[in-house]
Amino acid sequence: MTLALPSLGEADDPESFTPRLEGLLETAHALWSAPGERRRMRAFGFRPAVEPGVLKREWHGMSVRISGTTFRAAKPGDGELVYRAGDRAVLLNGEPFEVTPSSLGLVRQLLDLVQDYERWVEVREGRQGRIDRLARVSTTDRRPVNALAETRRLQRMLQVPRAKTP
Repeated sequence: MTLALPSLGEADDPESFTPRLEGLLETAHALWSAPGERRRMRAFGFRPAVEPGVLKREWHGMSVRISGTTFRAAKPGDGELVYRAGDRAVLLNGEPFEVTPSSLGLVRQLLDLVQDYERWVEVREGRQGRIDRLARVSTTDRRPVNALAETRRLQRMLQVPRAKTP
């Protein structure tokens, strides 16, 4: 018996996009802040920051920082996207996340990073190895999120043109 994947949601409904983004960021943070994953991240190009326990990486003009409590991505002109693990909050420039053209630009670039990282792990360790490591870091009681598949779903949602309002 297979479990059904969560629904994609309505492509033109920002209310369905944000919970999916929150789930992906929660999973990515839980995985990337795990001690066992830090060696892979260093090999992928993340480096220790000045703050203890923080890894950082520049990604196409975007600064990414991962600590035990936060996942932060900032790009000049687009703002700063933060996931806080303590209260499971996704913030844009210190406020609750809202879908805007600049926030979507930041999200697209962050999705590219997560997707490239997952593909890189898959090349090194195989598809099953990539999926198995996600299962070890399940953040909820439900089935663990397949980060590569989820980035593709979110990217498809971003590509669907928004319905024009009357």
